Amino acid sequence: MSGMLPESVDYFTQDEQADNYEILPTRTYRVDTVNRRIIGIIDERDAVFQFIQKVLDTSKYAYEIYDWYYGNELKALVGKPYDYICAEIPRIVREALMTDDRIKDCRKFEFKQLGIDSMQATWVVDTVYGELEYSQEVKI
Repeated sequence: MSGMLPESVDYFTQDEQADNYEILPTRTYRVDTVNRRIIGIIDERDAVFQFIQKVLDTSKYAYEIYDWYYGNELKALVGKPYDYICAEIPRIVREALMTDDRIKDCRKFEFKQLGIDSMQATWVVDTVYGELEYSQEVKI
């Protein structure tokens, strides 16, 4: 019976597991949103930037093709007080973007009111490929 069980178990430490982590390719189609067509292939930083654009242009729960984690809830902020919107945008953006493991954090949020019904939100996205600055107009 002694030969049936392993004598020692080789467990990885947390650091060793992190060293063995492999970043998978992120190749995807480049989407031309103006002409509504696919115009090539992109990878890494450009692919992450396109993901950010797509997820922030898609309302959560609006399309059956996407799962319940894809998209954002920025439209829920329309009609709310400006201070409330400034407080909620970082949470909504993080919730939408952090579903992708290429994105580590969203920080340095800045806001500028453009008119009575819109504002500009700007922030930094930390990705596995470096920092990206992102800016989006938000209806208020």
